[in-house]
Amino acid sequence: MKSPGSPFSNSNGARLVLFLVGFSVLVAAGTFWNYSRYVFSTNHAVVVESSGCVRASFPPSITAKLHPHQHAKVTLASVPGTALQAEVVTVVKGSVLLQLLEKQNALSPGEACEVTIDTTVPADSK
Repeated sequence: MKSPGSPFSNSNGARLVLFLVGFSVLVAAGTFWNYSRYVFSTNHAVVVESSGCVRASFPPSITAKLHPHQHAKVTLASVPGTALQAEVVTVVKGSVLLQLLEKQNALSPGEACEVTIDTTVPADSK
């Protein structure tokens, strides 16, 4: 039988379990915060040409992570909820030029849209 002062008493086991659960919650919260802050970058953009050329502005900290041929998703204001595939063409000091990979019939220059780029996916992965 265990003595009351034994290091293997039930109260120490409960403390260990509570510590591990608390630590796990803290690590999960930190991972979520980091992922939501640094991975996906979304910004407002505008259609430049009816051929599917889109220009978006991003902060320098984001444009430093972007490279030509990196994939992105573009959501047009006229077709909300539908993400179109695009590819980064050029990156120049806060401005990103993208080309839609899917042809759209009703694109008008000046049309508002949203651009989302996953900065963790390298440009050469398809």
